[in-house]
Amino acid sequence: MIFVEYIERERSIPWEIFRKLGGQDWSGSDRIVANLGRTMRLAPTPHYMCWWQIPSIKRMDEWEEYFRSSEGRIYLSESPTSKALHFQRCGLYDEIIGHGEVPSGLHLVEFFSAPGQSAGEIKHWFGERAGDSGAGRLTYVINRLGLIAPDPGGIAVWTFPDYAGAEPFLRRMPQAGPIAVAGAGLYRNFGEDIP
Repeated sequence: MIFVEYIERERSIPWEIFRKLGGQDWSGSDRIVANLGRTMRLAPTPHYMCWWQIPSIKRMDEWEEYFRSSEGRIYLSESPTSKALHFQRCGLYDEIIGHGEVPSGLHLVEFFSAPGQSAGEIKHWFGERAGDSGAGRLTYVINRLGLIAPDPGGIAVWTFPDYAGAEPFLRRMPQAGPIAVAGAGLYRNFGEDIP
């Protein structure tokens, strides 16, 4: 399961502090698999996304229990992270396709809807596109759990070496079908992005 944080920089915090804290400092069984920032302003808001791979939805119960504890309350009040990062919204997603941590590179992030489609049907549709010439590496496809994430509900990440390598794929509109790509943006790994 993937827990996605949609993040904006708190504008009252200096850029250098945001960059330092945006790498996030949480530890435990959770693993960051993507920490992305829009690059060259070629993506919608919010500008940043951090994806945490969690074992199951039970992790949400554990987080709430921790944040209600005295240690968790101290963390919330003293951690500079929540003061520098404005967490606009979060979402829960099922992994359809995933390949560990998102590598360095230029990432085309597609936001899609797949109403009534099974995980297998979504995987098949993206798998066919991944076989197209000029397609980048299909790094991730996730689909929201119920309605517990922003519209349109699904996210796919394609990784390219550079803009020139991405151009043929960017020019090719996805074919109409059971999956509707509603928007897209270009991102890089946090710290490699150009704001």
